Amino acid sequence: MTNEDLPARRDEIEKRWNATLDQVSATAAAINAADPHLANDSDAVTERRKRLKEKGRDLEAIVGEDDSLWLTFFSQGLRAARTVGRVVVPNHPSRPVGTGVLVSRRILLTNNHVIPSAEMAAILKVEMGYEYNDDGDEVTPERCPLDPAAGFFTDVDRDFTVVVVSTVDGAPGDRYGSTRLIAAPGKALRAERLNVIHHPNGDRKRISIRENRMVAEDDTWLRYTSDTEPGSSGAPVFNDQWEMVALHHGAIPRRNRAGRRLTGYMANEGVRVSQIIRRLTATTDPAPKDIVDEILSNGADA
Repeated sequence: MTNEDLPARRDEIEKRWNATLDQVSATAAAINAADPHLANDSDAVTERRKRLKEKGRDLEAIVGEDDSLWLTFFSQGLRAARTVGRVVVPNHPSRPVGTGVLVSRRILLTNNHVIPSAEMAAILKVEMGYEYNDDGDEVTPERCPLDPAAGFFTDVDRDFTVVVVSTVDGAPGDRYGSTRLIAAPGKALRAERLNVIHHPNGDRKRISIRENRMVAEDDTWLRYTSDTEPGSSGAPVFNDQWEMVALHHGAIPRRNRAGRRLTGYMANEGVRVSQIIRRLTATTDPAPKDIVDEILSNGADA
């Protein structure tokens, strides 16, 4: 699916959104009552509570109105943000095409519609550190060429691509770190807050936090409210413990009661991390073994 297929992709996203509007309503009730059971089944709540307890967190506080956070939210968030880069066509100036995240020392994860083929990947670069410093000055990013000949895999249906980043100057993950992919369940419930690190409209790195809630889901996709724009495609979506839960890929447009399109978007959609791992480790039409092994060795669990 290419950028020329954008209307079709948006139609598919909106259709899936409409099919889960009952979940959206239940989530609103769960948020108002600070009761996750109103939007999630008991097994999911039990699994999430268990995972949070291991991290010293309380589920009801996370779903409820208590917006306070441990101070480590910032240090862990900065560590996660370093792994996020801007995918560009390296013209002068660069032309941004999306966002990506390092999921190992040398492997970048983004959307299929951002990098649909190895041929396209061969002309692209990822800019790491395209952001502002603490004084508000522009940081000069490091442009890292992609190296699809060393490893490339894409999946149209789940809209993701993994590609090796050139290691001529050393693996970028050694300098910027990497985000672990966790296939295990229990990373987020409907009504929980989520966080997105991205390059909206190709701008310098931004973060959308706090006013974002997971509101609906199915086996493949998560749906959440957050501020994203074109260029955010391929952005990692995190829970408050900075575990990646989804890969952002598109938005649901606002419409009036007559169905007419309005300005802006009311929610977003991303493919679940568990589905990415499941596809990478599939026995039919498998991803290259060295790519899978490297991602799994980074702490991912299949």
